[in-house]
Amino acid sequence: MAVLLFAASACRGGAVVSGTDAATEAEWRALRTARPTPLEGAIHLAVGEVELVGPISWPAGRVTASLGVAELVVAGLLRRQDVAFVERRRFERASATERSGSRPASQPPAGVSPRAELIVHAVWVGRTEAESAVDVRLVRLTTGAVAGATRIVLPGSPDGVTLARGIVIGALDVLGDLDQRPAWADPIAAANDPAVAGVSPAAIDHFARGLAAEELFRWEEARRGYQAAAEDPEFYEAASALARTARLRLGGTIAES
Repeated sequence: MAVLLFAASACRGGAVVSGTDAATEAEWRALRTARPTPLEGAIHLAVGEVELVGPISWPAGRVTASLGVAELVVAGLLRRQDVAFVERRRFERASATERSGSRPASQPPAGVSPRAELIVHAVWVGRTEAESAVDVRLVRLTTGAVAGATRIVLPGSPDGVTLARGIVIGALDVLGDLDQRPAWADPIAAANDPAVAGVSPAAIDHFARGLAAEELFRWEEARRGYQAAAEDPEFYEAASALARTARLRLGGTIAES
């Protein structure tokens, strides 16, 4: 929890301005908080496909809603100690460019990644104006077999953050059923509640801007987007993404950041 609070306080406490000024090296270092160390027995978990059957509330013109929700799930898992998150999508892309010799100068090195044991896949289906559901399944990487699955009921038209938190909660529930989730008391109550997240649309738009920039390794734009998003005190995923961006900007590898 100290990691998350430090990142968030750096955003709101004036360590780095979120306007047009470039951050100094010292300001970047103030945002680079270490990833939490997974607890003993934490399973190596990666995020796979998020399928949306029907529209959700998501900013237009940034990244696709399915990618945005998947990356919100990633940001939600990065801060946890009861799972060992494995970066899969970015790592595979970075490894491919390194093998082909076409790695952009701004792209961090891929690094060395542990093998994921389980992959989170999710399908969201709008059912009524008042209610929808997201089906979450955990698939074993080595066999492709479904290790477990659950359904989380959500509001009829959830925003991306609400949907992503529902997916994280579903994945954790399945890990609990499989007896593969170490005991860890999450200090953020909202992380255990699949109800409406309460993050402002403006903050979600800022997050989408940050994500779009990070996809292109534009670190200052990514920092500004995530930092503005993290000004919303309910948006702990933005603080997690901001700390990751700082780690990558300061020389981290994609696998370890």
